[in-house]
Amino acid sequence: MTSTEIKYKKWSNQDGPTYSISRTEVTSINYQNGDVDRFTNNTVATPVPQQTVTPKPQVQTPVVQTQPEPEKPKSPYSRGRVQFSLNGGVAIPMGDFGVTDNNKFCAPFAFGGDELETGCGAAKTGFNASVKLHIPVYTQDKDIVGIPLKFNVMYNGFTDAEKRGYREQWQAISQTMNAQYGSNAYQYQVTKYSNYLNYSFMGGVDYTHCFSKSFGLFAEANLGLNLAQITSSNMSNLLGGSLVYVDYNNYIQYYSGDGMEVKYKTKVNFAYEIGGGLVLFDHLSIGVFFTGFSPFQITPTWREYSNSSSYTFNNGTGEASIETTAPKLKVSALSIQLGVHF
Repeated sequence: MTSTEIKYKKWSNQDGPTYSISRTEVTSINYQNGDVDRFTNNTVATPVPQQTVTPKPQVQTPVVQTQPEPEKPKSPYSRGRVQFSLNGGVAIPMGDFGVTDNNKFCAPFAFGGDELETGCGAAKTGFNASVKLHIPVYTQDKDIVGIPLKFNVMYNGFTDAEKRGYREQWQAISQTMNAQYGSNAYQYQVTKYSNYLNYSFMGGVDYTHCFSKSFGLFAEANLGLNLAQITSSNMSNLLGGSLVYVDYNNYIQYYSGDGMEVKYKTKVNFAYEIGGGLVLFDHLSIGVFFTGFSPFQITPTWREYSNSSSYTFNNGTGEASIETTAPKLKVSALSIQLGVHF
């Protein structure tokens, strides 16, 4: 291009002749690459700046992989995991449960009258055994909080003094009946004494602080239900079958019974327990627990029976029974237990 003309070749014949055209006759030039020159007033060319289109680089979205949460480190102590344990030890009667009064006799050996005011148990030291499932719910370093689920059995017999008084009482009853009936037909001896059995199901909370795997301290509190059972007692009549004469304005005769049995109704009451102790070598424990039960009413049933068909009461039957009421009983004990934990 000059100031007056434009020289060019045809695209289809670039080796051919060069053509000329007056610049005033040209309004624009379109180049092969797409550029365009435009002419203003047909005199001055205003070149259009070449625009270079740079494609925007594609940004590849990185794939975000979900990282698994790091596992919480397991507690190095056995109490920090679900734990099963076996426990056993002595059960020492506490309060009214261990009181003996031979003049009035303690529950359940109550005969009525003034004896109903005692409410003592006359129990002696027995044993306590339990199985427990410990479920940890919070672990922080050396501190562990868990939920204990516990089945407990407590057994207590009667004191020797109470048994001796019971035997003497039945000897007196025999003498009274012989005097009343005018015949030596009764001589009772005790062949089986009652015992206390308590079956409790409890749950609660426990706390353990482990100083090391060899030593720690724990505390525990539980609440639940208890099944209170008093086993039956039996008295045998050594003169059973003897002929007894009774005269209540009418002449009556029958044979004396062979024995007497006293049964007690099973009761359901509340149970509670609190205690603590030592954890040794991560799998052993020594603990002291106070176990108590809400008071329950004792209901004995007295049944006189005979093994002979000749034996009859006034109503013509071979046995007679009567249900009475004894004092309410308060059961509590202090237990010292050894435990093995798995």
